[in-house]
Amino acid sequence: MNKIGICHHNSHQTVFLAVFVFCFLSGFSAFSQSIVVKGIVKDENTQVPIRDVNIIINGTNQGFVTDHTGRFSLVLDKIPAAITLSCVGYETVYYDIAKISATPLSMIMRPRIYSLKEVEIPAKRFEYVFKDPDYSVLDYEIMDDNILLLIFRYQLKRSELILLTLSGDTITIVPVPEMKPKNLFKDFLGNVHYVSTKGNAFQCFYNDRLKHFGFIYKISFDSLRMMALPFLFTSGDRCYFQEFTPDGFGARIGYYDKEHNKEYIRFLSGETTRDKYYGDLKFYSQWNENLGKTASTIRGSENLRKPTFEADDLHAHRYFNYRKINAPLVKLGENNMAVFNFSEDVIELMDPKGKVYSSIPISFHKENDDNLLATVVNTIVPVSEWKWRGKILVDEYYRNAYTTFQKNGIVQIKKIDLNTGNLTTKFELPFPFPEKILIYKGVAYFLNKDEGHSVKWRLVKLNL
Repeated sequence: MNKIGICHHNSHQTVFLAVFVFCFLSGFSAFSQSIVVKGIVKDENTQVPIRDVNIIINGTNQGFVTDHTGRFSLVLDKIPAAITLSCVGYETVYYDIAKISATPLSMIMRPRIYSLKEVEIPAKRFEYVFKDPDYSVLDYEIMDDNILLLIFRYQLKRSELILLTLSGDTITIVPVPEMKPKNLFKDFLGNVHYVSTKGNAFQCFYNDRLKHFGFIYKISFDSLRMMALPFLFTSGDRCYFQEFTPDGFGARIGYYDKEHNKEYIRFLSGETTRDKYYGDLKFYSQWNENLGKTASTIRGSENLRKPTFEADDLHAHRYFNYRKINAPLVKLGENNMAVFNFSEDVIELMDPKGKVYSSIPISFHKENDDNLLATVVNTIVPVSEWKWRGKILVDEYYRNAYTTFQKNGIVQIKKIDLNTGNLTTKFELPFPFPEKILIYKGVAYFLNKDEGHSVKWRLVKLNL
């Protein structure tokens, strides 16, 4: 199940990819007999069990209801499986069951908050996940339902990996498998790898039953990237990818299934951006030509004519600096995906087969200034407007989508309403210039440089 695929265009690499994908997806059918999964559903704030919660196994007609103690028992045909929890007065929760647990599952539901207007939440509810005067946090990742920290001291001469619960309790501390540390890398399967400066990657694994943390695979980081980066995520027995057309204006969305067949399900033409690009090229070409003619007329000699831009320079400048298609694909639950097509000003919600069942117009991204000079100036001179950072953050647990804005180093996280396309509640991060923002289970995590130190970093979390 931990095998990884590779995606390239020549025939040998395509066959290699098919073999990897087939080996990986074979693991999805490992469990053919019925599996009983037990658990309890609790209120996120009070931790009180919730009764009468409707639990649906996605892709089936099977439904279950929690009893008066909040407990439930599910009968699954296979693992992994996805379930949906709903209850009056609570936000709907989507939960992926990836493995058989020896203990009952504990699930939480967040009380629904009804609001008629945008509310700004003060940045008060933050805390440090890890702060040690001798250590600095080099990187972190969400691993299964825990946090994996890569910390170091003495200019990387001493490094460790710390596995923490989401509440901050230490599960285990282990030395890194190879010095010196570079970063952590999470692939499309959810596997976390430790990467050293020597260019090797070690897959991290924690056995909860044996309480053992180990490294089960070693591979060169270049090979790992080559195999993993073409894919975005998995859903059911499919590995999804997004390929861009040679000119960069269009994109194809598809997947590999367990029969190692490559299937395209959606094509984004990028027609609007393409038309604008070539329209601008034509305008600038004509503008330069007219400017050259005007200059030659004034000076009275064609020999003095000198356009502002040469044609080749203009083409190269526009080709490399023009923003082409911007349409990130994200996973929203086991049976839903979304394309945030900023080039066409729309969010498209799709099923696993690529069928669009909802198109929502958006405009919040147009607040961004794409001018390169303006971007450079804004890093030096204070600005008064919030600038869109061009990123989409997804909470895998609650299936919520967020985007970020920045002003003078301060970052705001704004929630995207997937029904209207509008931005709703916003949260301001309490420290300037945060790095690597991740959102999981309604909490925003980010790295921030410690005050008064040039190299020490700390991990901060903020409840959204």
